[in-house]
Amino acid sequence: MRRRFGLILSILPVILFPESGNPAAVGTEIDAPERLQMLVREATCAEASATLPAQLNGTSLSGVLSGSSGGRTIFYVSPDGKDTWSGLLPTANQQAGDGPFASIERARDAARAKGGTNTIALGKGDYYLTQPIVFDGRDTGLILTARCNDTPILHGGPRVGNWAQQADGRWTAPLKLPPAEGLGDLFVNGIRQTRARFPNAPADGDPRMGWLFAAKCEPAIDMWEGNTRFCFHAGDLPAMGDTSGLIVNIVGGYQPGSQWGNDTLPVVSTDDAGRTVHTKGTGYFFTAEGSRYFLAGAEALLDAPGEWWYDLAAGQLHYIPVDPSLPNSVIIAGILPTFFKLDGASGMVVSGLEFRDGAPEGSGKFYTETRGFGAIRIEHADGVKIVGNRIENVGVGVHVTESKDALIAGNVISEVAGNGIYVGTNYGTFGKSNGARILANHIHDIGKVYIETAGIWFQAADNVRIADNLIENTAQFGIAGGSIWGSNDAVYNAVIEHNVIHNANQQTADGGAIKMMGEQADPLNSTIRSNLVTGTGHLMNRTDGTFWPPGYENTSEWPSPISWAIYTDGKASGVRIEGNTLSGNVAAIGINGGWSNLVTGNVITHGSGAAFRVDDGTGRGWRPPWARPNRIEENVVSVDSDSGVVAHVNAPGHGPGYVQFARNRYSGNLNDKSFRIYPEIMHSGGFGSLRDFQKAGADNGSVVVPSE
Repeated sequence: MRRRFGLILSILPVILFPESGNPAAVGTEIDAPERLQMLVREATCAEASATLPAQLNGTSLSGVLSGSSGGRTIFYVSPDGKDTWSGLLPTANQQAGDGPFASIERARDAARAKGGTNTIALGKGDYYLTQPIVFDGRDTGLILTARCNDTPILHGGPRVGNWAQQADGRWTAPLKLPPAEGLGDLFVNGIRQTRARFPNAPADGDPRMGWLFAAKCEPAIDMWEGNTRFCFHAGDLPAMGDTSGLIVNIVGGYQPGSQWGNDTLPVVSTDDAGRTVHTKGTGYFFTAEGSRYFLAGAEALLDAPGEWWYDLAAGQLHYIPVDPSLPNSVIIAGILPTFFKLDGASGMVVSGLEFRDGAPEGSGKFYTETRGFGAIRIEHADGVKIVGNRIENVGVGVHVTESKDALIAGNVISEVAGNGIYVGTNYGTFGKSNGARILANHIHDIGKVYIETAGIWFQAADNVRIADNLIENTAQFGIAGGSIWGSNDAVYNAVIEHNVIHNANQQTADGGAIKMMGEQADPLNSTIRSNLVTGTGHLMNRTDGTFWPPGYENTSEWPSPISWAIYTDGKASGVRIEGNTLSGNVAAIGINGGWSNLVTGNVITHGSGAAFRVDDGTGRGWRPPWARPNRIEENVVSVDSDSGVVAHVNAPGHGPGYVQFARNRYSGNLNDKSFRIYPEIMHSGGFGSLRDFQKAGADNGSVVVPSE
């Protein structure tokens, strides 16, 4: 697959990454991520020679893979195989008396019985999984890979057939699921369809369309009730009769007007007289007047092409097709959030496989296990390698908890309901996932169901390296890391470098491309360097249902959208932000609450908001003994917007000593309002020019240079 990228880094040696501090080169039509994935597949396939990993020399994956499966017993699996065969032949012999296994479980059990370290090789074709395949300590060192030149495709559910057209235009098919199971998603020819919903999803995918907006409740909802109920306007909700299976997908934040999270909440009841919807919600985030939402999952909502509804009691699937040639389509019922679970299976390798069409569970509320799924889920298994796979249309791509030295490299992960890659811990046990390497993955179209997600999310993971990834089109974050629960999930010595992130934060009012958190309130000693970030946006509606314009930033308003290319939050301190190229974002670099951060050598152009936004909000009143001012030095900034601001500093709790500016080079539309500083230290008041700022003693050696 070839994709167009306006700007790109060196994922392969033919694409040159710019020197630190210089603008990135403009690329043309390329397919570098997919080419790299193919190199990884060739280097790790079952029959690969020991010399094939040398193909990766000179790429960002040089030296991360080793050897081949030589000296191992290879157990073969094929959709045409039989579990009564030996599994030692890649295809059936002429007598059809022996050949490959039919199931991965049978091959796993054969490898366990043989003992030692072995390889399972999957042949081309489709594998329809109806339950997760679990690997444990008996599978240490097992390689699970594709045969060379083959592409095995693992589906997260059965293929649906026996369709019958009904008089009303619907099609129905029998689909019996276990009593505790539901249908997570439906896929037609590899495309996710829409669970019956109201309002209908916009045909063009416009994220500003297809919503209802919560009304103001009288009496008002207490903030501590969280998202357990909300109110609706008269005439908003359709008559539904039976509401069994009804859910609401609703967006909210920590107070009215903030919109950085969402959830899919079962509807408990509706009160038409009081115009209130009661949900099985949580206290995690707050919904109120203006929270946007839609309803889904009830039969009465099934009315548009591409929508489906599953009757669990009758075991029947209902669908309104987009394409009238439905019987010729490949239709998959996505029921599995997890395909492979590696529980204690240290040293396993999973490579060259395609995982697709699973259930969307996997990234909801922070404090619950709903974040803990993953098409590939790794727990308490050190040294696992997930390389050269394609993962599409699932809940979470790869989920790693309490497992050290994971390598996740050369994968393509897309169209994911939640996080692309998660590396971290389980809430309550808080074991760490140190030493992870997340390298050269192509991650795109992330957060299709749950917006509070990231292409790569990490916590409780010291010494993590995230490098050479291409991340595009995410609901909130491109890369998000650090602690949420304080010292329990703290992160130290992280390196985030040479990544390209396009179009992050496309669905929330508060997010960005790269974020580091530090709730534990001590130095992270981490580095964010030489990354390229473009197109970071935001999406926020007002209480009347209208939306702020794209790229809007006004620091005088609250609530209003907030968006950064790179920022620290939650007292994150001791972070070095160096040599990044940031173009076409809203705000460029933000520091929120921490100390001793250094911002240096970055190139910032074509922003619609502040180049630097510094706030002591999450750390107000907190100044530890080791604290030193944040420093913003030797950056190159072009102010292209007429209303653009070089720096907005809001530090009433710490005063002007909270941040120091020095030796920056500014160009473009600078004026007497280019610096906004609180507390007011300039003779002109809150707004001032560079000259005003320097006279106040808050900047040393910065200059304004002519625009090129």
